[in-house]
Amino acid sequence: DFQAGLGYSRFLTPRVTLDASGVYTVRTRHNGFKVGDRFDTGLALALRLTDDANRFPQWSVFGELNGVWVGRDNSVDEGSNPNTGGATLFVTPGARLRFSPRVALTLAPSVPVVQDLNGDQDRTAFKVASQLSVSF
Repeated sequence: DFQAGLGYSRFLTPRVTLDASGVYTVRTRHNGFKVGDRFDTGLALALRLTDDANRFPQWSVFGELNGVWVGRDNSVDEGSNPNTGGATLFVTPGARLRFSPRVALTLAPSVPVVQDLNGDQDRTAFKVASQLSVSF
């Protein structure tokens, strides 16, 4: 499989950032089966609550719109699966605590606001992402 993406970040003020990204995943056939391609995109606005950017710990809050599109699965024997693929738009509020310049903890629950799924599929009620990042 192959991925290509772009990201963009910009400070709107010393404490507010705007971030945008997109990643396209091309999935290749394996054993006569191909999972649908995928496109993920996001747009986020973040606010650092701590006045001093050089003081830790630092709290930030953010809001994101995340879109996910997935193509239909395809089998050599059965063709396109009508119960796969579709698009979902999520709203994601979140918080980040930076303990130091190299260590941060992020928590971000996502709630779907639009789900346009093909055929008979389970719908997402919510998802939660958490991340502990350590930079070296």
